[in-house]
Amino acid sequence: MLMAGSCVLDKIDSQPATDPRLDCDALESYTIQANKPQDISFRVSSTTPWSITGFESASWLTVEPASSAVSSLSEDIRIKATANPNLEDRKVTLTIKGENTNISYSINLTQLRKGKLTVTPIADAFAKDGNSQTFKVESNLDWAVSAADDWLSFSPASGTGDGTMKATNVTATAKANGSLNRSTVVTVTSGDEKFEFTANQKGQSLDFGEVESTELDRTGQEVIIDVDATMDWAVSCDNADFIVTKEGNDKVKVVAPWNNKFAPRSATVTIKPTSNSYGDVSSSITFTQDVNFTMSGHCEVLADGSVKIYGDDASRVKLIDSYRYASIIIKMGDKGFADNAQMWLYANDAVESVEIEIMNQIQLGKRVRVRLNGDLPNSGLSTYDSVDYDMTKDELNKMDEYRVDILPSENSTSGVGHLKFSFSYNGTLRSSVLDKPSIFEDVPEAACHYWFGCYTASNDGTWYVVKSCDVVPVEE
Repeated sequence: MLMAGSCVLDKIDSQPATDPRLDCDALESYTIQANKPQDISFRVSSTTPWSITGFESASWLTVEPASSAVSSLSEDIRIKATANPNLEDRKVTLTIKGENTNISYSINLTQLRKGKLTVTPIADAFAKDGNSQTFKVESNLDWAVSAADDWLSFSPASGTGDGTMKATNVTATAKANGSLNRSTVVTVTSGDEKFEFTANQKGQSLDFGEVESTELDRTGQEVIIDVDATMDWAVSCDNADFIVTKEGNDKVKVVAPWNNKFAPRSATVTIKPTSNSYGDVSSSITFTQDVNFTMSGHCEVLADGSVKIYGDDASRVKLIDSYRYASIIIKMGDKGFADNAQMWLYANDAVESVEIEIMNQIQLGKRVRVRLNGDLPNSGLSTYDSVDYDMTKDELNKMDEYRVDILPSENSTSGVGHLKFSFSYNGTLRSSVLDKPSIFEDVPEAACHYWFGCYTASNDGTWYVVKSCDVVPVEE
């Protein structure tokens, strides 16, 4: 910023035209900033040689040009100053004088002292009901403090400086906060110096605590999440497969069941105030859960997480984990079973040297059967045990659920283990049971891999959609 006195253009019109002339459009005084000092420029017009003096000992100042040995010349003069590293102002007076004339000009230059600003900011949050805290401002220049938001005020909000460092305790006062936690930026300025810090105030709170992991086990998991809340709130979830409940006013329980879809899934859990007085305030956490199946052959995972299985290939959907006893419930979607359609649910040995085979085989035009093969010691199994039953293509295309139960002896009403396949369509239930001793009873290390699909290609255009597959392990 330039500060000036009156403009002096000393033209001596009373002198004869032949007398030397010296004109200058400079101001009588200039003030230069300490940091990033601005250049000063003015013009000298003369009919006689001239020179500028008075700055020779001021190493922080340059004048270009400082003289002219040629008469009848108009020159643009530029004065440059370096930044002032001192805590005091520095001054110099320039004199412009021409030869053979008494005309001269004086220019007073003042460069402001370097500003020094030290602020000890507020560290603690203000209380929810409002309170005051003190912080320190030290400066050698005039200073001022302000906040970006009007809930915080200061006393004093400004101070004066005389070049010496002076410390001032500033009291910051926060209004009561009836909303959520809030913050504002406090700015202290002094000359070219600026210091900013953030002031925080406690308020109503609604937030989740730390969560160890948002990746949930694909076979099912329960998570308890802490909630920091000073208001009444409700919880919701965007995925109906997840069970989410509020536990008191400080916890949320998230139950992710066994992932029965054929693609990874996610669920976003959100907490919101029950009152609208807090505005659009919420907090959310998104959980993910991986898939329990692998696929081979011609299988297509659809956008809703279901799987479409085609009968033009040996297409299979296989459980990642192996099981001994389990109930497997398959929910059917759209179907297109053709005349030579086939559908299998199959289990075979998952442990080396232990041979067992469980199969439900649907081959239209041939037979529908439940079959159990194996050679386990003391199992009572023959090489080939089966139950055959009839099922039409129309019944197959109306099927909405397909289930198999492989149970140990103690779960059977007949006192022996059983293998049961069930089909339901239009409210009608069809089932077949193969009652035999528990297939794993004498072989504790035995387990089975389970899969469903088309074992061999029928190539008749058959396809079907499975919406979900639940597996419920059965304890022995």
